[in-house]
Parts: sequence; structure tokens; C-alpha cells
Amino acid sequence: MKIGFLKHGSSFSASTRIRVDYVLPYLDNAIASNITMDLTECDAVIFQKRYKHDDILFANWLKENNKIIILDLTDPVWDQNYPGVYFPITNDTQEDFEYMLCRSDCIIFCTDRLREMFEKSYVNFNTKVIIDRIDLAKHNYDAIHSEKTLYNILWHGTKFNIPYLNLIREDLERLYKEVNFKLTIVHELGGKQLDTFNFLSIYKIWNLATINNEILNADITINPHPPNSYKSNNKTVLSMALGVPCVEDNFYENCKKLLTDTYYRTVCSALGKEIVKNKYDSKLSAEEIWEVVYDIGIQRNK
Repeated sequence: MKIGFLKHGSSFSASTRIRVDYVLPYLDNAIASNITMDLTECDAVIFQKRYKHDDILFANWLKENNKIIILDLTDPVWDQNYPGVYFPITNDTQEDFEYMLCRSDCIIFCTDRLREMFEKSYVNFNTKVIIDRIDLAKHNYDAIHSEKTLYNILWHGTKFNIPYLNLIREDLERLYKEVNFKLTIVHELGGKQLDTFNFLSIYKIWNLATINNEILNADITINPHPPNSYKSNNKTVLSMALGVPCVEDNFYENCKKLLTDTYYRTVCSALGKEIVKNKYDSKLSAEEIWEVVYDIGIQRNK
């Protein structure tokens, strides 16, 4: 059996890298492309956030030829409360999206929370969760931790989630009164997007070729997000894979403890790398994708 990925965008898209490019090397007899014609020989095709008119036509052809169709969703595109991914902005249509849902043999999600959100709006669909994982071979580095007179805290993300830093503004301002640090903010636009902090903040343009080094040059990273966020923790996983602790909650206390105790920071780095090795290796995602495809094939042949 041959699996094909119909990719959403370029390799610079985070979800494309994590859910396609990082998994592909560990799948036997699998290909990935942005062009539908490249995938006609596949037995199963995974549409990564693809539901435009041309995608619908290809899905119809796959259905007519008894192929397996899987739709991979990493954002709640159906929900008007999320304007960053809602149809009028992404130039998609609700009709095409729902038509693709009906064509799909299974819908996969990056988090349980996202699947729960989907199932509140749509029922009676075959759904699975395959979490975001990382290709360890591409991130085989180790940060070196030491005491400093100026520490570096890193945040990296997109223009859509950079406002989340305002959720922890008070914690960071409080922390700066006790610990000397700079905040490095990396996103795809690079320029200033927030009101000025009372400490040094440096804005940089996100780049796939340099993001590993940006993380390795940090003492810790931070990943704030709203309560009940549907997003995956891929930024946290990336940081942990490189041996840099990532703080996701209790920012004042956790950041202070990590920055002022080098031994503790080093121990947390080692523990984080072990967690990534055991739980977030993209080889596991490859195994789960094969299981989903195999199970659908078994059900069809009953």
C-alpha cells in the first residue's frame, strides 16, 4: 500500500514540516507533493488542510477509484471565533470544507482539544488524534548551560499568536526586577508588534535555517497560550529536543527558578530531551498513520 501527502504549503509552514516532512522519512512507500497528479498512484491520500475546489475534484476522483481519503486538520477553520484561520481570511468556503469532510474516510487532529471542538460542531465522523512530533535526526543538538550576567529568554511563533506574550507581561516585568535578562522575539515579520517592555526586547525574523541556533542561544524559552488552547505544543517540544527548558505556565516562578539555578536548568534540559525521545519522536507518528490507513482498509474489506 502506498501513502501520499497532499501538502498544504511550503516546507516553511510549521504544520507541513511537523506533520508531513518530519514523518515522511519513516514511512515506507510514501510520497508528498503539492500537485494532485503526483499522487494518483497512491492507495491513501492525506489532505493537509486542503479543501479548495481543485482538492474537491481530486477527492471525487479518489473516491471513484476506491482510494482512502484522510483529512488532516491543525486549526478550527470552521469556528468563527478564530479569525486567524476562518474562511473569509483564508479564501476558502464552508461548503467546500464540509464537502471534503463528507468525502473523507477519517479526519485526524493534532490535539485532543481540537478534536473535541470539531465533534461539538460535527458528529458521526471517524476521527483520530496524531499529535505533533519532531524528527530527532534534524534536531540532534545540545544546549550548554552556564551562569551569566545577562540571560536570554526566547519566544518564537507567528503574527497570530504573538499577542499571547501580553498574557505574561506582568510576570516578565516582575521577573526583570530580580533577574537580568533580554527577551528575544522571533516571528515571520520580524518587526516590533507589541508595546515596549521595561527590559531589552529584540525582534528577529523567523527563519527555518536559523531557528535551531536561536533556541540553542537561549537559556530558556517561553510558550504562553490561552486556557483550553486547541494548539499543539510543538514549540515546547522543539525547545526540549535541543536541551533548552520551555516554560508554559507559572512564568514568574518557573522562569526565575530556571535562570537562577544553573544545575536545575541543566537537569530539566536532560529530562526534557528524554521526554521528547520517548514520546515525541516522529517515528511514532509514522506508525500511527500506518495504523489508521490499515484499519480503514480492514473495515472496507469486511
